[in-house]
Amino acid sequence: MASIIHDVMTHSSLLSNPPVLVDIGASGTIHEKWKPIAKYAICIAFDADSRDFEICESEDKGWRRLYSLNRLVASEAAEEMDFYLTHSPHCSSSLAPDKEALKPWAFSPLFEVVNVVKLPSVDLQSALLKAGVDYIDGYKTDSQGTDLRIFNSLPTEIIDKILIAEFEPGIIDAYKGEDKLHHLLAHMEKEPFWISKMEIKGSQRINHLDFKSLNYFQQRGIGSFLKMAPGWCEISYLNKMEQSEMTLREYFLAWVFASLSAEHGFALFVAKKGYELFGDKLLLNLQNKSMKELSTGYFHLSFKLLKRIARLK
Repeated sequence: MASIIHDVMTHSSLLSNPPVLVDIGASGTIHEKWKPIAKYAICIAFDADSRDFEICESEDKGWRRLYSLNRLVASEAAEEMDFYLTHSPHCSSSLAPDKEALKPWAFSPLFEVVNVVKLPSVDLQSALLKAGVDYIDGYKTDSQGTDLRIFNSLPTEIIDKILIAEFEPGIIDAYKGEDKLHHLLAHMEKEPFWISKMEIKGSQRINHLDFKSLNYFQQRGIGSFLKMAPGWCEISYLNKMEQSEMTLREYFLAWVFASLSAEHGFALFVAKKGYELFGDKLLLNLQNKSMKELSTGYFHLSFKLLKRIARLK
């Protein structure tokens, strides 16, 4: 896969307009799915900070170029907004944790507010312009309750050309006024995307007082004593590639994102449609690669058949 990705990324349509990947909540660490293309791509990463607005540009950390923006991202820019620092930094948010709603859950202590600070915020489009970028190819956000509103703050012309979008919305009530999974699902039905993956995450349902009555080992290893109940979701969308505005560049990248998502059937569709529209011979190579990836299914099929035969015996 690395060789053909290199061929795609060094194509003339991508040399002057490399992939732009926006990662809200990771501070520049490479998302696992993006690792194969990181050295060809521009990453714009956000980290909430109270200092003057700065953009730090670098060419290290595995990226072609990395822009680290020391700002809280919100749907609208503001000179000051409340930011709730919680016991676990991964639960800190611009939304207040819903203390009462969290009481029946084992992970509720992670949301205990240790401090509330005032931070300036920036809207995503303004941040992109500051970095000299006016498009997004890959979008990933884990903003603790505000994923959808941040995504929606982008203009339609940017949203429609995003090729992969990944969110982490809540299912249970964890923050006051949060964007939840059902809000995201309802909204994305109206956008040109389809769901490629949904992975349910969660915690254990146990009252916070009962949880505190458990011994040290039970508390630390609660997952061994109680089953997980759904609490939030990691969900990934791919662009349907149905719009006439998509260029050869977008078809190449759509194939890459589909392949990295193990959606080889959709990758084949993208390569075939791209070839029909643009006639670039590299797209024939991509078709062949997708067909080869599909053929690995024979191994899985054989394994399943052997398991069935073993049961019959």
